[in-house]
Amino acid sequence: MTLTNAAPPAEPTDAKADGSARERREAKARRRRALRISLAATIVVVVLLGLAGLAWYLVSDVEDLGDQNVVATQLLATSSGRVADPGTRVALSAQIAEADDLLDEPFLTRLTLGTADSSASLAAASDAVRASMVDLARSEVTSARESFAGAGKRAEKIYAATEGKGVDDDVRSRLREALDSGTAVDDAANATLAGTDLADLGQAEHDLTTSRSVITMATEALTTAQDAVTCPAPDQVWDPDSGLLPDEALAPIPWAPDFVVRADVLDGLIALDAAYQAEFGQHLTINSAYRSYASQEELYDPSSPIAAPPGCSNHGLGLAVDIGGGVETFDTVQYTWLKANAGDHGWTHPAFAEPDGRVPEPWHWQSVLAREN
Repeated sequence: MTLTNAAPPAEPTDAKADGSARERREAKARRRRALRISLAATIVVVVLLGLAGLAWYLVSDVEDLGDQNVVATQLLATSSGRVADPGTRVALSAQIAEADDLLDEPFLTRLTLGTADSSASLAAASDAVRASMVDLARSEVTSARESFAGAGKRAEKIYAATEGKGVDDDVRSRLREALDSGTAVDDAANATLAGTDLADLGQAEHDLTTSRSVITMATEALTTAQDAVTCPAPDQVWDPDSGLLPDEALAPIPWAPDFVVRADVLDGLIALDAAYQAEFGQHLTINSAYRSYASQEELYDPSSPIAAPPGCSNHGLGLAVDIGGGVETFDTVQYTWLKANAGDHGWTHPAFAEPDGRVPEPWHWQSVLAREN
């Protein structure tokens, strides 16, 4: 028996090999397609996420600008009349308007333009307004300190001048307490000037103003008390400077250089004299003008109302003159002329010296700056 009748080898082995190759190729192709699809999907997701992020950023950016604009608008309203430089508010108003215009633009326009520049400009304009508000607040504190210092200086003078003059010690003590308390207030206000907090600066200005008022009231109370002790007549006013004016505050009367008056009333007296000369052909006759405290002490006689006590006379303030040459008598032409014309030049005949006054003195004339109760 030979092998020629044996069946040929079957082909399934080759078919399976070919089939496996195709399957591998197809599987590989499927993996490639899946990879491409996955990659494409990833790209789409990334793009979508990027667009979403960009959209969120743009929307957030616009919302930030909107919020910033609201705050700036409130600042513009609250800063009215509260800035040292009004130009800063004008600039802020313009930046608010620009921001409003940008916020009203379409989305794509805002995307193109962006909001960073507008936001930065708005922030700078707002900062300038706040800085100007601080400048004004500091200026107000400084002015309040100057006013406070003036009140304190006068109070210290009156406190010193009333020592040993018979006034109630309790009244003087209240002024001393007000002055000492005021010193602490002023020190605190001075320290506040170094800061930028508007509330602190405002409080400092308020405290200074309040303290100044307390000192002023205590000063007036002491002045009134001393006046009651020193000046017996109701039309007399005690003044701590009476008879104690410095030389630089006084000026000689040109045609009567032995007499002086307060320098700031001399021009009016010169003008009155010129008018008097034109009418009568001669200068006003000056018999008395400024009197020192010592000279007033020599003149004062408690039994006579003619001369006021030292500290109570307008002569002691350089605001009064005694005039002769016909004026020393009521109803003369000279006296009548002065009554009609002295007021035009800042001088007057006071009520107490009128014919029906407490002390009829036709010769006594004083500046309109002189005080009377």
